[in-house]
Amino acid sequence: MPQSRAITHKDLMLATAAREPFDRAGWIYELKLDGFRCLAVKEAASVRMISRRGNPLEPCFPEIVRCLLDLTPKRLVLDGELVVLDEAGKPDFDRLCRRARTKKRLDVEHAARSDPAALFVFDLLVVGNRDVRKLPLLKRKELLQDVLDGSQRVRAVQYIGEQGQRLFDSACQLQFEGIMAKKAHAPYTTGRSRDWLKICTPAGRDVQEEEV
Repeated sequence: MPQSRAITHKDLMLATAAREPFDRAGWIYELKLDGFRCLAVKEAASVRMISRRGNPLEPCFPEIVRCLLDLTPKRLVLDGELVVLDEAGKPDFDRLCRRARTKKRLDVEHAARSDPAALFVFDLLVVGNRDVRKLPLLKRKELLQDVLDGSQRVRAVQYIGEQGQRLFDSACQLQFEGIMAKKAHAPYTTGRSRDWLKICTPAGRDVQEEEV
């Protein structure tokens, strides 16, 4: 089977902002994490981690590279959020930025041990020689669970069905950035889409100022 062309940050699916949470059949809901958008591309023994703006992230986060290399499929393209968690298990954006500014190899390895990152994956684009972007979202998430089973620092984002208001209320209480609402049967498409909606809490920040 011929392989698809190389996927880049320009192929990312982007959410549209929405004002209010909602409950709706045929939709799923995820917590919106405060981190860097990350396209992870594994090709045999090579890994690239690409930010939304196309910048390389893998030099600063070797612990994530090692976990990606441990995954069984030789070829993978994953879409997720790169975060550093605090002691309470919440994303800490300032810690993540400090990690991204660390450049010297010995300092990077020390930071990877003292303040390790995690990659929370919410979508699967390619597995093996198969481009799965045209599959329904729930099917892609099912395949993703199999791919990431047992991984230490590359984890699948959890979601609930239909109860957007409930998750939004929890996000407000926990002071998370917001939630994502996604059509359960939508394909993965390039560019801005209304099949993915981002709904920010009062604690949310402007993601346009966060991207690297």
